Amino acid sequence: MAGGKRYGRYVDDFINSHRYIDCNSAVCRNCHEMNIHIIRGLLIDCTSLVKSLFTAETFSFEECMALKRKYDIAGVWFGSSRIEDSRNDPPLSFGCNFSREQMTGIVACANAYHLFCVSTLRIEDMEALFACKKGFCIRVNNIRHVAVLFDALLENTFILPHWQSVLDKGRFLLSKDGTRYVTASSLSSALSAARNNITSANLGIRKAVSRLKI
Repeated sequence: MAGGKRYGRYVDDFINSHRYIDCNSAVCRNCHEMNIHIIRGLLIDCTSLVKSLFTAETFSFEECMALKRKYDIAGVWFGSSRIEDSRNDPPLSFGCNFSREQMTGIVACANAYHLFCVSTLRIEDMEALFACKKGFCIRVNNIRHVAVLFDALLENTFILPHWQSVLDKGRFLLSKDGTRYVTASSLSSALSAARNNITSANLGIRKAVSRLKI
């Protein structure tokens, strides 16, 4: 950055150069992936706070954990909400093209397993979500089930791999209490937890998605 690299480019380069670790343990790899998403959230959502640390004389482990704690519990971000050159980012997209029948199946699955905090989810709601409609957001009732749904859609090639980033950047999902947006790191952690604790609901969601191809 001292050489003139743009902050947005620095964030991309830092994340992309730290994606892999020399370990085959699923626990370690999941932990590393979670930490990468936390750092990404800090660099993007807490820009003004993090930038001041680049010129700090010291940055201890305790200070690092205190920063993470603030990030975990904050309902409002500390600095600018997005990197300054975000206006040049491509439009958000899941890369999906669902038929009316498939969308009906997704809505039925979401209602059956109470994924969102609405009495009855409408097809129009899910169409707005998958179309990345600006200003649309919905409260999540069970983040693990939502993560499983999107992971199953990816597994069946209905959407692109960057779905966590799309949901994060678009701020389409709100926490159950409505105080904060669901981040990519939260979705990643929820998915890891769901994979480590397979329930009948998780299996039911995956089966419902797999039937969309029939």
